[in-house]
Amino acid sequence: MGFGDTAKKIQRVTDIAEKLYERLNQVIEQVQDLKERVESTSEQLDAMDRELAEQRAIVEALAEQQGVDVEAVVDELPDPDAEGEGDAESGETGADGSDADGSGSDATDTSADTTDPDTATTND
Repeated sequence: MGFGDTAKKIQRVTDIAEKLYERLNQVIEQVQDLKERVESTSEQLDAMDRELAEQRAIVEALAEQQGVDVEAVVDELPDPDAEGEGDAESGETGADGSDADGSGSDATDTSADTTDPDTATTND
């Protein structure tokens, strides 16, 4: 009877090994899929970084044309890492009722709407 018990144990170990092998193959496929997704995401981020750099260069060139000090404007932006301060995008207001930018108004600044005829462009 010793051989029968041994055969059952060997069959049980074989079944467990087969299940483990199947699971290992699934994990390998998942890792390969994840690797492909990470590479794709990395490529997308690289493309976005390039596009953002291009856009920043364009905005800085336009600001320079208009006589705007880009560094001063950037320095005035709220620090996103600062805690406990009002968030300009969330619409929080200060104790005096003003917005985070201190204007107290939801109206947009229309001073930039005036155009210089020398630099105006048309969409014909």
